[in-house]
Amino acid sequence: EVLGFKVGADYHLATYTQAIEYFKKLEKSSSRIKLFKEGKTSMGQTLTYAVISSEENLGNLEKYKKIMKRLSLVKDLSEAEASRLSKEGKAIVYIDGGLHANECAPPQHNIQLAYDLVTAKDAKTLRILNDVILVLVFPNPDGMNLVAEWYHPNVGTPFEASPMPWLYHIYAGHDNNRDSYIANLIETQHLTRLVNKEWYPVILYNHHQKAPFPTRIWIPPNSEPTNPNVHPLIVRWKNLVGSAMGAAFDGEGKEGAISRFWIDTWYPGYVTEVVDSHNIISVLTETALYHYATPYFYTLSDYSTQYRDLTMSAFYPNPWKGGWWRLKDAVDYCLTASRSVLDVASKYREELLFNKYKMGKDVINRFSKEPPHAWIIPVNQRDPGTASFLLNRMILLGVDVYRSGESFTCDGIKYPVGTYVIPMTQPFALFIKNVFEEQNYPDLRKYPDLWQGLPAPEKFEGAPLESFDMMGWTLPYQFGVKVYSANSLVIAKMTKVKDVKLQKGSIVGKSGHSYLISHEDNNSFTATNRIHKQGGKVFWAKGSISANDTRFPEGTIIVPSASIKGSFMEKLAKDLDLKITGISRDPKVKTLSLKPVRLGMYKSWLANADEGWTRLILEKYEFPYSSIHDADIRAGNLNANYDAIIMPDTNTPEAVINGYAKGTMPPKYVGGITPGGVRNLKLYVENGGTLIFMNAACN
Repeated sequence: EVLGFKVGADYHLATYTQAIEYFKKLEKSSSRIKLFKEGKTSMGQTLTYAVISSEENLGNLEKYKKIMKRLSLVKDLSEAEASRLSKEGKAIVYIDGGLHANECAPPQHNIQLAYDLVTAKDAKTLRILNDVILVLVFPNPDGMNLVAEWYHPNVGTPFEASPMPWLYHIYAGHDNNRDSYIANLIETQHLTRLVNKEWYPVILYNHHQKAPFPTRIWIPPNSEPTNPNVHPLIVRWKNLVGSAMGAAFDGEGKEGAISRFWIDTWYPGYVTEVVDSHNIISVLTETALYHYATPYFYTLSDYSTQYRDLTMSAFYPNPWKGGWWRLKDAVDYCLTASRSVLDVASKYREELLFNKYKMGKDVINRFSKEPPHAWIIPVNQRDPGTASFLLNRMILLGVDVYRSGESFTCDGIKYPVGTYVIPMTQPFALFIKNVFEEQNYPDLRKYPDLWQGLPAPEKFEGAPLESFDMMGWTLPYQFGVKVYSANSLVIAKMTKVKDVKLQKGSIVGKSGHSYLISHEDNNSFTATNRIHKQGGKVFWAKGSISANDTRFPEGTIIVPSASIKGSFMEKLAKDLDLKITGISRDPKVKTLSLKPVRLGMYKSWLANADEGWTRLILEKYEFPYSSIHDADIRAGNLNANYDAIIMPDTNTPEAVINGYAKGTMPPKYVGGITPGGVRNLKLYVENGGTLIFMNAACN
């Protein structure tokens, strides 16, 4: 009645807009659901989510949220009090669907799951509603709309299954599931606040739809390697949830569930793995997908040889035999999995809540006895703005950061007043250890029994076996931030901070001649762009400068005072937390004149996450740019419009040249830049243009 079709119907996808309208109808008609808003998305939509439980629980949400927060943060909570709260509290479970928007079943399942829970009258559902508070989220509203709006006009055409020629997250595309340990995307920031600052769930379930063919759904347990920076109980509960799912699938006659295969838990940047070290049991599944809402009939001839005999195995006991696979089938598999999670949360409610407390307490006790006891972040950093950014992201991710009120000595190093300290005696300390320490990736060739589970495991003599994703990620290295691990206890008066500013913006000295800005601070790029926008002049020093009893290195930014208002520079320093030095005399140094750049950003119809991330960086630092498509490069005369062109990373240079083949996409999106476009780029460089290639964009 609301959507105009049944959830999971062939050739129909509900948009996010439709889904929220449906949720609003449910809210008006049921006392089991409440809607909440959590800010705007990258494209300006409101991120709305649902909370579903019994009427009584929804009437006492603040009470149950406070219980979960106390159990999660552990502070000043005795074991006896934790036990009492575990009996009194409700299991808060976070489930989302649609992070990867072209994986269409999970967000459609959200709609059906909400309806089922608010209308059901059976004893099992009523038990779940009494024991569990469900936070139900669409994590990528923009993408859900974009995919549906691309798919529907193509239904019934040769392009019904064609990929969308732009990213389903405007900046990150598929990489929005690689952002969770640093939260660059506004959506990640919203969801991080929900999980780490407001709801503190016992289980977080993140739906995906890319099961390895011919299986119908991949479920926990995961494969190896296992990230060591999680409490063992996380792994045990994750496995228990996976076993419950497997039993539910086979009990309902749903073939094709596989586990202990494919995806490991090594990399902490996912929506799921980042919360493991926050003592939240994460669950990831991958349901089978054909394309969008288009059905497909599979036969054994579609299978690879190893799967054709339908051999039963310990972690694939009920092989899928083929046949039709529809969106409705995928939605039903998602529903079975979600109900299994909710059932586990209900049956083990008290134990899950107490384990939440126990894990946090165990972590605190561990690091009160063994190093690292803390991470120490000196105020004197090469790039204070970026160091502040890193620490503020850690605060967003639920980490307690402190500022010392006195000088102190640790491991023979003396630190001044104002030094920042992250004590490891806090419940989410394993997360900090996970992202601040160096990674030592395990060589799985040495442990064949561990990951193969065979009595006579196969030996591998070749290169070390790769992880499913990245093997190393140490954030202080990536950000160029100095940090020190404390092998002894930090003894100093400290104050917990809500916001970090390693450097307060100011102008030092009289600016009779020029302003000097360090090139080492990333915020200097924003400053340069703002000065240019105001009509000011900007130079880079080709040598070092001595002024005001200070030596400024080569590359220092020079802004002549006569070209810009002093009031503007004062505001610039304050807004960007920059230390700007005014000098009254000519620095007498050779310079490079910096002019605003007419920048072109190549945007292939082969949607590319590197292109999106690069746009995000350009916008963060306020570089003006224009997107360039294949037709623009084919047309030539590029020097008339662009001083520099960025060609982002891609699969191969040939993909840039050839693009999509004719007949695979609507005509507008086929063809690439063509060899003629390559000649135009060569001519562009010969005529003085700057061409910037990233990684595989060139050979």
